[in-house]
Amino acid sequence: MGSLAILLGVWLASTAQAAPLLWVVEDGNSKLYLAGSLHLLPQSAYPLDPALERAYADTERLVLEADLKQLESPTNQTMLLAAAQADSDAPLRARIGDAMYQDVREHAKRLGLPLFSLDSLKPWFVGLMLELAAYQQAGFRPEYGLDQHFNQRAIADERPILGLETVDEHMSLLVGLGDNGVDSATTLAATLSQFAAYDDLPQTVYTAWRTGDLNAMEQLVDTMRAEQPAAYERLLANRNRRWVTELTALLAGSNNVLVIVGAAHLPGEHGLLALMKARGLELRRVN
Repeated sequence: MGSLAILLGVWLASTAQAAPLLWVVEDGNSKLYLAGSLHLLPQSAYPLDPALERAYADTERLVLEADLKQLESPTNQTMLLAAAQADSDAPLRARIGDAMYQDVREHAKRLGLPLFSLDSLKPWFVGLMLELAAYQQAGFRPEYGLDQHFNQRAIADERPILGLETVDEHMSLLVGLGDNGVDSATTLAATLSQFAAYDDLPQTVYTAWRTGDLNAMEQLVDTMRAEQPAAYERLLANRNRRWVTELTALLAGSNNVLVIVGAAHLPGEHGLLALMKARGLELRRVN
């Protein structure tokens, strides 16, 4: 999911592993490859690590978080934009306070975003817009994301594409941000904190992904859990608990599958790697 790449503000460990974020687990008659994705990448990410290409070649089915074509439909984009509109006519400054508004204004100017375009939006969506602008300014595009790349390959190869969740389930994660205990202003504050912590957030994230630095990804998850516990549960932990059941069922089948999810879903005690190991599955890092 696009929103899960935007959350990947990580510290780059000095001893990064030169291997993709790719694992494989096997049973008697099938393999399941699990790859961590950035949903936005620069064109320079290609060609990919050969291990990812070999994993695709060794599988018959592709599994993504959800159906990308349906997610990008005009209906769903309209729904997301409607959910992002503020619940009152109060301007953004009045809803988030002068100090945070000043930070938003400075970053909007730096990123070339018209400030008036943010004024009627909920704070969580303002943060999303700022991060998207930062990645786009750095040359990152959704069409180069790992999931989109293999989605297009699978379509061309007429390969079955499955989703770990329905499009409605995926959309409800986003349109409900700011509700059910997920503090919309806290989410924006975390975005602004990332900008303050990193001189070049997109490149830092990309380098961590490119070098397969799982430790950096785990630090991201730990920070998100500490600063935004409700969003962590909603966007990562709860979904991982559901998905591990789906992954176990896929492995029980007779087809080799390549599963691609946002890299933040992999590490940590509630990450897919730990949850799969807890079910007795023996994962091997692929390099």
